[in-house]
Amino acid sequence: MFVIANFAYAQDADKSEEMRMLGDCRGCSFEDVDFSELRLTGINLKESRLSAVDFHAAQLSIAVFIGSVLRDVNFASANLRGASFTGATLINVSFEGADLRGAVFEGALMENTDLQPALLCNTQMPNDLMDNSDCN
Repeated sequence: MFVIANFAYAQDADKSEEMRMLGDCRGCSFEDVDFSELRLTGINLKESRLSAVDFHAAQLSIAVFIGSVLRDVNFASANLRGASFTGATLINVSFEGADLRGAVFEGALMENTDLQPALLCNTQMPNDLMDNSDCN
């Protein structure tokens, strides 16, 4: 277990520096970690495993979660504009008050996860339909 910048996580030390803006953390695994309010714009978390992770109010625009498994993850009030969750599995994930404008959920599998409490505009839903309910 490593402690860096006030958060703890279990993974290889060579990936620790990648939890930053435009970082490449493909295939990373995080459990019981707090990334609240961090700037992680454009981070690549493709095919990662996230469990009990808190991204409350984090800056995650254009982040990549393609093929990732997210369980008990909190994205409340997070900026996820243009983020990709293509083919991801989302179990008990909260998007309360999150900005999902331009986000893509194509082929995502969702269990106990609701996108409706988020800001939706040009959001591609898992059923390939666009949700523009919050566009002006």
